[in-house]
This record gives sequence, C-alpha cells and structure tokens, in this order.
Amino acid sequence: MPHNRLSHQEIQKLKEYRLAVADASESVDYASLLDEKRLPAFLAWLTGRIGAPNACVTSSILTKRMGFYAVIHLYAMTALEKKLNVNLQGLKLVDQSGDGLWIPDFFLGDVEALEPREDHNEWRAAVIEGLFAHCITPLIQLLKEQTRLSEKVMWENVAIYIHWIYEKLIDGEFRNRAIADYYYLLYEAPGKLFGPYEENPLTSFAKSAGGRKTCCLSYMLRKQEKRTCSTCPLRHAGSEFNKDG
Repeated sequence: MPHNRLSHQEIQKLKEYRLAVADASESVDYASLLDEKRLPAFLAWLTGRIGAPNACVTSSILTKRMGFYAVIHLYAMTALEKKLNVNLQGLKLVDQSGDGLWIPDFFLGDVEALEPREDHNEWRAAVIEGLFAHCITPLIQLLKEQTRLSEKVMWENVAIYIHWIYEKLIDGEFRNRAIADYYYLLYEAPGKLFGPYEENPLTSFAKSAGGRKTCCLSYMLRKQEKRTCSTCPLRHAGSEFNKDG
C-alpha cells in the first residue's frame, strides 16, 4: 500500500474546505475536546465566544463546525482518492474568523495521505471508520453525555454538510465516483463504521424535500436575533424535540 503526502495542488484545493496549513495561537487541540474533564471548560469558553445561552446550543454549533472536518476527508476520498490519516493528538481547530460566528479551520498536523488499496470497498470503509468511529462519534457521544443534546441533532448537523459536498461533486467531473460514495455513505455503510451503532446514523437524514428533521438551535445565538434557518422544522408543524428525555 503506497504512502504519500498531499501535493501542493491538493492542499490548495482542500484549503477551500477549511484545511489550515499552519497552526496558530488561537487554536484548540481536538484531543482536549475528547477529554471529559477538559471539555466543560471549552464549552464554557465557546458559549461566551458565540453568544449561546447554554452549553446545549454550543454543542450543536460545535458539531455543525465539525461537519466541515468531515467535508475535508470526504472530498479527499472521492475527488482526490486519498485517505487522510490524522493523528488526533495533532489535530487542531484554528480560529481565524475574527467574529462571533467562530468558524474554525482544521490543522491536521503531520497528515499522511494513502491511495486506494486493491480492494476499494475495504479502503473506503476504512476512510469512513477513521473519520467517524474514531474521531467525530466520540465527540458526539461525550457532548450528549454532558449536555443531553440529542444525537439526532448532532448527526443531522454533520449530514447537511455531507449532502452539500456530494451535491457539488455530483455536478462535477467526479460524478460517477461521487454518486457511488454518497450512496454508500447514506445507505450501505454499516453502523459499526460510525461507532457503537447497529444502524448507520446518517440514513435517517438522507436528503428529502422536507428540509431538516431537527432544529440546530442556531436561532438562539445572540447574533441570529431569533431568526431560524430556511429549512428549520420550527417553521413547520411537527418538529422533533431536540433533547433526550
């Protein structure tokens, strides 16, 4: 199996999806977010930073931002045919937005880019497992434990960015590969690739004309002035309750 580094051209492309090429003073170690003792302090800081009323809303916004981390990996998988091996100890969320929205870039550290193996399906499954089961899911579960925010909200926060990137890819030169990868992600990938799940947590959020099934709570941020998103279920009857009982 060949071991590679990302080319300059590939790095420039991934920068369009919030890849950071250098660390900065205003950065957060992702590993600290997976530490149950250190996470509360970060949530308290971020709650003030974005003007959220509580840690539950902050957790939703945090998982929306992690949706772009998923985009980096999935674009690399489908468009560049590269599996990004990231040591979570070196992963950093770099705050370069300079405003109340807090939209971080992602510094991957000494990332290794692996080309497909002979068994492409096995290689693709490894990409998904590394991204979700080993990185995003542990954060989602810890946030649920500490704030009681429903996993449904957090998974849909990630899913909307998966829809966004694959809709772009399907309209471009990687159409056939994008269709296959998108379908696999939503319908064929087994739950175990996402963590301790019997079923794929993304399947519930396959794209539909009805918009979001859950509210991301961003309307509660100070700068939103109580405005809901255009696809928010709160605009319609029958929205799902966002906290687990």
